[in-house]
Amino acid sequence: TIAPLSTMLPENKEISLGKYYASTLGISSLLLQNACVGDEDDVSYSQHAIEGINKKSSSSFSMTGLTGSTNGHFGVSSHSGDVKWRRVQ
Repeated sequence: TIAPLSTMLPENKEISLGKYYASTLGISSLLLQNACVGDEDDVSYSQHAIEGINKKSSSSFSMTGLTGSTNGHFGVSSHSGDVKWRRVQ
């Protein structure tokens, strides 16, 4: 089943909505409406949306690599708030 999904929603709601469609409704394919319109946001937005929808971990907190012994950051990052895309500003 293919379902349309609006893009660049406030607070990146398309990510949680896409996950809901797949996990709860059993939708196997999503059509990201207007994700590619020929501007500078096309590639970065599409990558962001696809990775966000496919990611199984938390969308608000992630730990990567635990490289703190090398760089002092300990691989921790927090993703909060809205990603601002040029085309919707």
